[in-house]
Amino acid sequence: VAAAAAKAGAKAIHAGFGNPQQVELKGPVDLVTETDRATEAIVIEVLERERPQDGIRAEEGTERSGSRTWVVDPIDGTTNFVHAVPHCCSTLALLDEGEIIAGATANPFTDELFLAARGEGAWLESGGLRRKLSVSRNTEFVNGMFVTGFPYNREGAGYQQIASTWDKLSSISRATRRTGSAALDIAYVAAGRYDGYVVSGAKVWDVAAGILMVVEAGGCICDLAGGVWGADSTGCIASNGMLHDSLLELVLEG
Repeated sequence: VAAAAAKAGAKAIHAGFGNPQQVELKGPVDLVTETDRATEAIVIEVLERERPQDGIRAEEGTERSGSRTWVVDPIDGTTNFVHAVPHCCSTLALLDEGEIIAGATANPFTDELFLAARGEGAWLESGGLRRKLSVSRNTEFVNGMFVTGFPYNREGAGYQQIASTWDKLSSISRATRRTGSAALDIAYVAAGRYDGYVVSGAKVWDVAAGILMVVEAGGCICDLAGGVWGADSTGCIASNGMLHDSLLELVLEG
């Protein structure tokens, strides 16, 4: 179900990409488009057809209660989408009493579908093939590539914390990135493409699917204080595990 819904969302993103958009502001730099809302409706249609008993909590406002809850981001990376940068995706995850039990993230521009199921593993489907995801085995910052996510609120402590982390990572790692799609960033950690990811201001629908992917791929997850990540956490650290303690220490230095 997660795979079908994510792929339906990705198809809608691809269909709307590059077309003139009606853009609205949810905040000073937080955008929403007509395609966000249309894509959400398409994803919700799949969930309602296949899992009518489940609850839904989606970024653009769809909400209903149920025995378990799907968290949905129809377009993760809306700013990229608005500027015709082909780096965004459709992502969703199923939560049962706060525990992530399944998730999927579909990138319409690379034909990649990232999947995870609790206790069963994480996979990448692309080009008709499926392979199991595994985090990188890198043990040194100097050989690593890292990625960060900044909050929309540029005046808050979270923004300054990520800016400081960016500066430090940039000086000690092979490369540090800021791509504009939390769901793809964290999925790429699970795939071993990035060695670690630090984000502040992320919502549960941005990162839930990827968090499960990282765990199932052998990596580590925590909140920005080093505690257990939860659905109400405002940020997270994801890593290959071997660099986790060092990455957390760097973040806590502020």
